[in-house]
Amino acid sequence: MEAIEHSVTLSPPVLVPPQPGVFQSNAWGDFFLTVKPMPSTEHESLRKRIEELKDVIRKKLKDAGADQLRSLEMIDAIQHLGVAYHFGLEIDEALERIQKAGFHRNNDPHTVALGFRLLRQRRFPISSDIFNKFIDQNGNLADNMKQDAKTLLSIYDASFLGIPGEQLLEKAANFTRTHLKLLVESMDPSADTTVSRALETPRFRRMERLESREYLQVYGQEKNRNEELFELAKLDFHLVQSIHLEELQNLTLWKKSIKLMENFSFARERLVELHFWMIGTYYEQCYSRARVMATKLLVLTSILDDIYDQYGTHEELQLLTDTIDRWDLMGVDLLPKYLHHFCTVLYKTFQEFEDELALEQNSFRVRYLKEEMKKLAHAYFDEVQWGNEQFVPNVEDHLRVSLRSCAYPMLACGSLVGMNEMIPQHVFDWITEFPVIIKASSFICRVMNDITSDEHEQTDKHFASIVKSYAKDYKCKEEEARKNLMELVEDAWKILNEEYLLHSNLPVFLVQPIINLARVMELFYKDKDNYTNPFSSMRDNIKLVIVEPIISQWTPFATI
Repeated sequence: MEAIEHSVTLSPPVLVPPQPGVFQSNAWGDFFLTVKPMPSTEHESLRKRIEELKDVIRKKLKDAGADQLRSLEMIDAIQHLGVAYHFGLEIDEALERIQKAGFHRNNDPHTVALGFRLLRQRRFPISSDIFNKFIDQNGNLADNMKQDAKTLLSIYDASFLGIPGEQLLEKAANFTRTHLKLLVESMDPSADTTVSRALETPRFRRMERLESREYLQVYGQEKNRNEELFELAKLDFHLVQSIHLEELQNLTLWKKSIKLMENFSFARERLVELHFWMIGTYYEQCYSRARVMATKLLVLTSILDDIYDQYGTHEELQLLTDTIDRWDLMGVDLLPKYLHHFCTVLYKTFQEFEDELALEQNSFRVRYLKEEMKKLAHAYFDEVQWGNEQFVPNVEDHLRVSLRSCAYPMLACGSLVGMNEMIPQHVFDWITEFPVIIKASSFICRVMNDITSDEHEQTDKHFASIVKSYAKDYKCKEEEARKNLMELVEDAWKILNEEYLLHSNLPVFLVQPIINLARVMELFYKDKDNYTNPFSSMRDNIKLVIVEPIISQWTPFATI
């Protein structure tokens, strides 16, 4: 199958350097308009081969049987390569067999740690007490593990699935982090890269699609790789990548049809980055419509954010908030031209969502989304008022508003709107009541955004960041506030993990996007604001996932 020609031919975008005093320009232009759809013959050939390979992998997974480590490592590779969505039932059955067989009695710490992580990721009940036998009398892992990079990394990765109160996993994370750092310089290059990336961002917190793309390169160099799994992962990545490219082409046409930059030249034009954001939320083929709808929603939300944050006067923003709150076109004519255009596009886009979903008796979903958009507009306006008054609220009041204004509560709802699956109305009731799992994800979003954006956003008009509120409340320097807030982010991740486990009554596809939204923040705002600054490493990440071909013979993108 490696002889298949790539189905798209793109020309490199013209890079426009950022202009002083404004947001950096769009890094992609109309690059994706040149996408050519995959020929139907190649599409069918690709799907046929993928189905053949899936059958082979199912058999191999079953044949692994009682060999616990072999089964666990195969499941891990399937997940790491991004094809686990083809084998959900088989993976759960295999993990259930492994759990019932008492894998926790194994004396190999690598096997136990790997099993713990995989079981927790699939929401199987498993206690962290299984690590007790590997802990010495001083509360540290046994000395014989200090030089074993594979075991250290397994325990390190597992430790980040901890929940509040699991101090054992916190100790394990600290121990393994310390000794992995000591081992990095003495490792071979491939292992060094793997460990260094883990130390930078734990595997459980990485964006899955980017991680799969990067791991494909690592897996391809492994001597004991499963050839059928490797081929499946490459072909599946190629097929899904072609879907992502077509989505971006259609979204670019939509962007031009709404005259985005003609009317909102002051705003960040980040269509491609926002589509990448949604690939981080769910990349699978079956979520194409949901991904497109959510990307449109994010584009409009980003513009709305910049209207409130950068451009509108207080009077204009009061009118805008009231107009969105009413959600009708009656008062639109009273708005300035640019706001008139925005509200018209917003209402039209939501109506298109509603019309499409009505064919499936799912138009009720959009009603919930409208209410979330109203809450978001009110949160933006509250921040404007505080910013105009140069008021620094206490942390509690700040979070009451800013956990909404980070847009994650709205996006958590919006990510479900376009899904093809049947979703009962009570799920939308639950998700719009701002449950703890969304609060935790929103807290991660808010803090990481504010810390990386704090310096460039502190103009007279801007609303004070959570850093300033924390420093004021606790009478500390902002540097200490940032450190303490990042410790609270660690606590929020534990809460997120716990809530993910507690909601086992809900299908994984309903709660996984909430986890993935937090993972996207780790990528976009880890060390700097990679959303506002599109010419950062984020452009390379997007190229790797969406643009660059996975098969070595496919070279149309080599000069990008």
